[in-house]
Amino acid sequence: MIASFVNVPGGYLYTETRGEGPDVVLLNAGTADVRMWESTVAWLAGVARVTTFDYRDTGLSSPGTAEYSEIDDIAAVLDAAGIASAVLVGCSEGARRALGFAHRHPSRVRRAVVVSGAFGDFPDPTPEEAAARRQMLDKFAEIDKALAESGVRAAAELELTAWAPALDEFQRRKMIGLEVANTHRITLEHYHGTELDPPVKTRFRELAVPVTILVGGRDFHGSVLWAHRLLHEAPDATLTVLPDADHFPMLSSPDRFERFLREVLAGTR
Repeated sequence: MIASFVNVPGGYLYTETRGEGPDVVLLNAGTADVRMWESTVAWLAGVARVTTFDYRDTGLSSPGTAEYSEIDDIAAVLDAAGIASAVLVGCSEGARRALGFAHRHPSRVRRAVVVSGAFGDFPDPTPEEAAARRQMLDKFAEIDKALAESGVRAAAELELTAWAPALDEFQRRKMIGLEVANTHRITLEHYHGTELDPPVKTRFRELAVPVTILVGGRDFHGSVLWAHRLLHEAPDATLTVLPDADHFPMLSSPDRFERFLREVLAGTR
């Protein structure tokens, strides 16, 4: 493994690179860090050169203390690792970041793999999308209440129950621990990162790279609806649904996720 810190304007990013072969970059869920990918990297580094990194405000990276570009941070990681182009695999918030980077730098993305993409409110929602988003916001309000009244661990436990009901006890404890370890991100008064403007969720039709979508049947219904919206709007997109997986299919259905990603990589030039 090659571990390094990449300097970026106003801070630095912790990165890890393992393996040899075509480049694959894994982008974390928002309140996790590179450790969420450990079981994936264990097999993926046997067929690819795998790069992971901690976003600002998480893991071993510096805090965000002034406005910065999420897309420029990804570019800095690729540049430091000598990656001309890669398959980007983003989970949850990482999927949004991957698509934002793919939109701005299509020549550097061979394929974007969107796993349980999290994009927030639906633009011009259908009644079904609006109802699904209300369900999510009601649950988020419960989590915020737990955070205020009982602290980060209580909030993390409630959040994992909502997002990831299919995790076994080991993976559940691990993901709760990662959220607690990333308390700084969870309790930020102001997040300084900026995304694509206008946001990529309004620009799926403009994507010029192949998009492969994966969502779990036990994820929030809102996540499933986002997957279908991306499928219908992106020019070159496919969708796989794993019925027994949740928001973290690499952890809740690891064998199925491995087969899925191996097939994606085998079909990507």
